[in-house]
Amino acid sequence: MSEVVTESKVRAIGSDSSFVRHAFAQFPSGVAVLAVDIDGSKHALVVSSFMVGVSLDPCLVAVAVQNTSETWPLISGAPAVGVSILGKGQSELTRKLASKDRAARFEDVAVDVGSSGAVLLDDAGLWLECSFHQITEAGDHWMVLLEVSKLGVGDNEPLIWHGAKFRELVDSRSLDVE
Repeated sequence: MSEVVTESKVRAIGSDSSFVRHAFAQFPSGVAVLAVDIDGSKHALVVSSFMVGVSLDPCLVAVAVQNTSETWPLISGAPAVGVSILGKGQSELTRKLASKDRAARFEDVAVDVGSSGAVLLDDAGLWLECSFHQITEAGDHWMVLLEVSKLGVGDNEPLIWHGAKFRELVDSRSLDVE
Protein backbone atom coordinates (compact mmCIF):
# COMPACT_ATOMS: atom_id res chain seq x y z
CA MET A 1 0.00 0.00 0.00
CA SER A 2 1.52 3.30 -1.05
CA GLU A 3 0.99 6.59 0.72
CA VAL A 4 -0.45 9.58 -1.10
CA VAL A 5 1.41 12.80 -0.41
CA THR A 6 -0.99 15.65 0.17
CA GLU A 7 -0.72 19.27 1.21
CA SER A 8 -4.35 19.61 2.28
CA LYS A 9 -3.43 19.93 5.96
CA VAL A 10 -0.82 22.65 5.48
CA ARG A 11 -0.39 25.86 3.54
CA ALA A 12 2.50 28.18 2.83
CA ILE A 13 3.10 30.77 5.52
CA GLY A 14 3.84 33.67 3.21
CA SER A 15 3.56 37.02 4.98
CA ASP A 16 0.44 36.13 7.00
CA SER A 17 1.76 36.49 10.55
CA SER A 18 -1.79 36.40 11.98
CA PHE A 19 -2.23 32.88 10.58
CA VAL A 20 1.08 31.82 12.14
CA ARG A 21 0.04 33.24 15.53
CA HIS A 22 -3.30 31.44 15.31
CA ALA A 23 -1.61 28.17 14.37
CA PHE A 24 1.02 28.41 17.12
CA ALA A 25 -1.72 29.20 19.66
CA GLN A 26 -2.93 25.62 19.16
CA PHE A 27 0.09 24.40 21.12
CA PRO A 28 -0.70 24.58 24.86
CA SER A 29 1.98 26.01 27.12
CA GLY A 30 2.46 27.08 30.68
CA VAL A 31 2.74 30.72 31.72
CA ALA A 32 6.02 31.92 33.17
CA VAL A 33 6.98 35.24 34.73
CA LEU A 34 10.59 36.37 34.67
CA ALA A 35 11.11 38.97 37.38
CA VAL A 36 13.91 40.97 38.97
CA ASP A 37 14.36 43.66 41.59
CA ILE A 38 16.94 46.25 40.66
CA ASP A 39 17.62 48.87 43.32
CA GLY A 40 14.13 48.46 44.79
CA SER A 41 12.34 48.60 41.44
CA LYS A 42 10.65 45.38 40.30
CA HIS A 43 10.38 44.39 36.64
CA ALA A 44 8.41 41.49 35.16
CA LEU A 45 8.10 39.83 31.79
CA VAL A 46 5.26 37.35 31.13
CA VAL A 47 6.10 34.60 28.62
CA SER A 48 4.46 31.47 27.29
CA SER A 49 7.46 30.37 25.26
CA PHE A 50 9.27 28.75 28.18
CA MET A 51 10.86 25.30 28.17
CA VAL A 52 12.24 23.20 31.02
CA GLY A 53 14.63 20.28 30.74
CA VAL A 54 16.96 21.75 28.12
CA SER A 55 19.87 20.24 30.03
CA LEU A 56 20.39 18.61 33.41
CA ASP A 57 24.16 19.19 33.54
CA PRO A 58 24.30 22.12 33.72
CA CYS A 59 20.65 22.61 34.65
CA LEU A 60 19.29 24.79 31.84
CA VAL A 61 15.87 26.11 30.87
CA ALA A 62 15.00 28.24 27.84
CA VAL A 63 12.76 31.17 27.01
CA ALA A 64 12.09 33.12 23.82
CA VAL A 65 11.71 36.88 24.30
CA GLN A 66 10.51 39.35 21.65
CA ASN A 67 13.37 41.65 20.70
CA THR A 68 10.98 44.64 20.85
CA SER A 69 10.31 44.13 24.57
CA GLU A 70 10.98 47.26 26.60
CA THR A 71 11.28 45.21 29.80
CA TRP A 72 13.85 42.72 28.48
CA PRO A 73 16.84 45.13 28.58
CA LEU A 74 16.15 45.76 32.28
CA ILE A 75 15.84 42.07 33.11
CA SER A 76 18.76 40.89 30.98
CA GLY A 77 21.12 43.26 32.79
CA ALA A 78 20.36 41.77 36.21
CA PRO A 79 22.76 39.32 37.89
CA ALA A 80 19.92 36.81 38.42
CA VAL A 81 16.29 36.39 37.43
CA GLY A 82 13.40 34.73 39.21
CA VAL A 83 11.11 32.51 37.15
CA SER A 84 7.65 31.70 38.49
CA ILE A 85 5.52 29.17 36.61
CA LEU A 86 2.01 30.41 37.30
CA GLY A 87 -0.84 28.24 38.48
CA LYS A 88 -4.56 27.87 38.71
CA GLY A 89 -6.31 31.12 39.62
CA GLN A 90 -3.46 33.39 38.52
CA SER A 91 -4.74 34.56 35.13
CA GLU A 92 -5.63 38.04 36.47
CA LEU A 93 -2.16 38.30 38.01
CA THR A 94 -0.73 37.46 34.60
CA ARG A 95 -2.71 40.28 32.99
CA LYS A 96 -1.61 42.71 35.71
CA LEU A 97 2.08 41.84 35.33
CA ALA A 98 1.83 42.23 31.54
CA SER A 99 -0.04 45.54 31.66
CA LYS A 100 1.29 48.74 30.14
CA ASP A 101 1.05 50.42 33.56
CA ARG A 102 4.52 49.42 34.74
CA ALA A 103 4.20 51.32 38.03
CA ALA A 104 1.17 49.25 39.09
CA ARG A 105 2.42 45.82 37.99
CA PHE A 106 3.54 44.73 41.47
CA GLU A 107 0.94 46.69 43.46
CA ASP A 108 -0.55 44.28 46.05
CA VAL A 109 1.38 41.33 44.58
CA ALA A 110 2.95 38.98 47.13
CA VAL A 111 6.56 38.15 46.25
CA ASP A 112 9.82 36.94 47.73
CA VAL A 113 12.93 38.83 46.70
CA GLY A 114 16.19 36.91 46.96
CA SER A 115 19.55 38.43 47.86
CA SER A 116 20.45 38.15 44.16
CA GLY A 117 17.47 40.34 43.18
CA ALA A 118 15.50 37.41 41.77
CA VAL A 119 11.76 37.93 42.35
CA LEU A 120 9.48 34.93 42.93
CA LEU A 121 5.68 35.19 42.96
CA ASP A 122 3.63 33.57 45.72
CA ASP A 123 1.33 30.64 44.89
CA ALA A 124 3.18 29.60 41.72
CA GLY A 125 3.56 25.93 40.87
CA LEU A 126 7.32 26.13 40.30
CA TRP A 127 10.03 28.63 41.17
CA LEU A 128 13.51 28.92 39.70
CA GLU A 129 16.36 31.28 40.42
CA CYS A 130 18.57 31.55 37.36
CA SER A 131 21.55 33.30 35.84
CA PHE A 132 21.96 34.09 32.16
CA HIS A 133 23.86 31.29 30.42
CA GLN A 134 23.55 32.24 26.74
CA ILE A 135 21.54 34.74 24.69
CA THR A 136 21.22 34.24 20.94
CA GLU A 137 19.42 36.32 18.33
CA ALA A 138 16.65 34.25 16.73
CA GLY A 139 14.68 36.19 14.11
CA ASP A 140 12.42 38.68 15.91
CA HIS A 141 13.18 37.10 19.31
CA TRP A 142 16.06 36.41 21.64
CA MET A 143 16.56 32.74 22.54
CA VAL A 144 17.71 32.78 26.15
CA LEU A 145 19.27 29.88 28.04
CA LEU A 146 19.03 30.29 31.80
CA GLU A 147 21.13 28.29 34.24
CA VAL A 148 19.11 27.22 37.27
CA SER A 149 20.89 27.65 40.61
CA LYS A 150 17.88 27.16 42.94
CA LEU A 151 14.40 25.75 42.51
CA GLY A 152 11.26 25.01 44.47
CA VAL A 153 8.04 23.17 43.75
CA GLY A 154 4.65 24.49 44.88
CA ASP A 155 1.35 22.66 45.01
CA ASN A 156 -0.60 24.85 42.59
CA GLU A 157 -1.71 23.20 39.34
CA PRO A 158 -0.45 24.94 36.19
CA LEU A 159 -2.15 27.76 34.36
CA ILE A 160 -2.31 26.91 30.66
CA TRP A 161 -2.21 29.25 27.65
CA HIS A 162 -3.99 27.70 24.65
CA GLY A 163 -5.95 29.17 21.76
CA ALA A 164 -5.17 32.71 23.00
CA LYS A 165 -7.01 31.98 26.26
CA PHE A 166 -6.05 31.02 29.79
CA ARG A 167 -7.19 27.54 30.72
CA GLU A 168 -6.91 25.25 33.72
CA LEU A 169 -6.42 21.52 33.90
CA VAL A 170 -9.30 19.24 34.79
CA ASP A 171 -8.61 16.06 36.72
CA SER A 172 -9.96 13.27 34.52
CA ARG A 173 -10.81 11.26 37.64
CA SER A 174 -13.31 13.92 38.65
CA LEU A 175 -15.30 13.55 35.44
CA ASP A 176 -18.35 11.31 35.43
CA VAL A 177 -17.63 8.72 32.77
CA GLU A 178 -20.20 6.06 31.99
